Order: sequence, then structure tokens, then C-alpha cells
Amino acid sequence: MVDNIKLRSHRNVLKSAVLLAACLSACATYGDGAEQRSDARRTFSLKAPNAKEVVLQGQWSKQGLAMARSDDGTWSVTADAVPAGIWEYSFAVDGLNVIDPNNPAMKSYVQPGKSVLHIPSVPPAPWDWQDLPHGTVHVHEYQSNVLGERRELLVYTPPGYEMDATKRFPLLAFQHGFGGNQRAWVETGKANWILDRLIASGKAVPMVIVMMNGHPFGVVSYQGNPERRRVTFEAFRRELLEEAIPLVEKNYRLAEGRENRAIAGLSMGARQSLSVGLNTLDRFAWIGAFSGSCDAEAVKTALEAAQETNARLRLLWIACGRDDRYVEGVKTFVAKLSEQGIRHTCHLIEGDHSWPVWRGCLAEFAPLLFREAKP
Repeated sequence: MVDNIKLRSHRNVLKSAVLLAACLSACATYGDGAEQRSDARRTFSLKAPNAKEVVLQGQWSKQGLAMARSDDGTWSVTADAVPAGIWEYSFAVDGLNVIDPNNPAMKSYVQPGKSVLHIPSVPPAPWDWQDLPHGTVHVHEYQSNVLGERRELLVYTPPGYEMDATKRFPLLAFQHGFGGNQRAWVETGKANWILDRLIASGKAVPMVIVMMNGHPFGVVSYQGNPERRRVTFEAFRRELLEEAIPLVEKNYRLAEGRENRAIAGLSMGARQSLSVGLNTLDRFAWIGAFSGSCDAEAVKTALEAAQETNARLRLLWIACGRDDRYVEGVKTFVAKLSEQGIRHTCHLIEGDHSWPVWRGCLAEFAPLLFREAKP
């Protein structure tokens, strides 16, 4: 049975327990968290009277900022010129990672323990909240016969989906990275806001998006174990093609045919998307990979049958940050595509292996989908 509800914001119901476990103070009170100031600086504070050292660790900087203690046990620091964007941060309290107890926005999936600071751009960026028509994010729980357990996926429906019962929409299967799960592209990536903005401006075709958990066996590393890697990927592939996509096709009004199906993802999700997409061109015509590639052996048939692959592909879009730790692997894979004559688009952009790059990739990739691809 499918349970379908609108996704709501999550608050950290365990924050008191986490902070007590930090042994800061049995009766500690806490400061104002991140305070927005008009001079584009941000002041962070945490009341921890028993702490000996507190350091602010912010994603916008490679170095932590030592915080100063006041007489009442409140630690604070002002970070200069934090750029607009969506940033993760936390406090290192005597070496222990602690979230901001006064900020309900936090990374809640897979590897939590980070608060989230969202500084809107002026004018607003695609991933900032704006007063325009918004779509809906639905949560589905289902029993996976492939894995033998309960699973969850998210589905985004575009603005106006409920208004016209005769209209059908293309589908994008959209995957997260190793450190995420099915909620990552909504909670941190703001994929729904990005699509809302693009659709409202006429830059993107209204589409349905399915976001599935890409960890069939939980978050476990299979580095150096080819058989484990093969089994994990096969479980992911089967769940996606045999359960997740059929669930969406049954419950939502989707346009039929491979030309109305796309698959994309970031990092681990990029490898999954390339491996599934290029080996299943009878199901997908549009493929995107952000900050990730795959072993050429995994798509050997598609590479060798270049003429047929090109005839079926509407778009193969690959992007990676110049400072990304996987950029050399991406370059190697792209060179193999060129060597085999596979038509593709590759962008090397400023940035590393992080969400600011991936949000920008989605903002560039989504407008290309379900249109005629440019050679």
C-alpha cells in the first residue's frame, strides 16, 4: 500500500539530548545561533559555560573560526562576508561536533550533525524561496520486493499539476550522492524551488521528478570490492526500474515513451545514472551526471555501438567542478566518449565537490530536458 503525504519541514526533536550528551552544562541555556546583520557579516553564538574551546566550522570557509567566551559562558564569533547561498555549519566544542540549538534548519539525512544557514541572494537565486507558483513534494512509502524491506521515495509534481486532469508530464529520475538519501535534493539541494523558478519563467518544461534512496543496503562503503559494488548497483538498478518508476507511473499522469524519461544525479548518483541510462536507452533518452563518471567497462556496449547510441540519446550532459576530487576521472570518461564518437556536452565549472556546484548544475541542466538537444 502506498502512503502519500505532503513533505513538511523537519525540526530537530533530539537537539536537547545531543547537547546534553556534549556535557556542556546540566542546566545550560543557549545563545541566538546565527544572527543576520545588515553589513553582510554573521554572528554565531553558543552558551557552553563548561567548555574550554569552541570553534565555528562553516562550509563557506576551509578554516574554522575560534570563538571567544564571555563572562556568562556564551561563546561567539563574527564571520566576515559569508557569501549568499546555503551552507552547512556546526560548532566544535572541545572537539565534539554540536549543531546550533537555536536553528531548526539542519541536515537530517544519512550523516546529520550540521545546521544549515540559508542566505538569499539579491536578486534571488533559483534555489531561494520566491513568491511564485510552487509545486508539491510527496512522500511515498512502499514495500520493496527487491530488497525485502520498507522503502521511501519522494515525488515532485510541478505547479498546476492538480489543475488539469488531462495533462501528462515527462519524468526525471533524480539521484543523490553517497552522503545523501532520497530527501537530499529537496532538503539541501532545493530542487523543487529550482524547478518552480525555471517553470515559472518558462525556461523548463513542467516535469515530474522521482527521488529514490540510492543506498539499497544502507550507507556502506564498497571501495575495493568489485563484487560488492556489482551487487549493490544491480539492487539499485532493479529497484529503480522494477519498483520506483512503476510506482510513479501508476500514481501520476506521465507522458509515455523513452523520449519522456530522463535520469540524472550527483557523484554516486551520477555514476548510477550513467550506468543505468547508457545501458537502458530503450527507457531513457536524456542523461545527466554532476561531479561523477563511471567505469567505461560499465557502459561498454553503449560506447561500442556509438552510432546507435547517438541515435537514441537526446542529451548526455556532464559537469564537474574544476577543484572537484573526481575531476580527473570525469575528464578520463569524457575523453573515452570523444574517442568512441559519443555525442555529449561537458562543462568544467568553478567549484569543488559540494552543493553550490550541484544546485547550479540542476539550474543549467533542467531547461535542456524534454526539448530538442543541441549537438
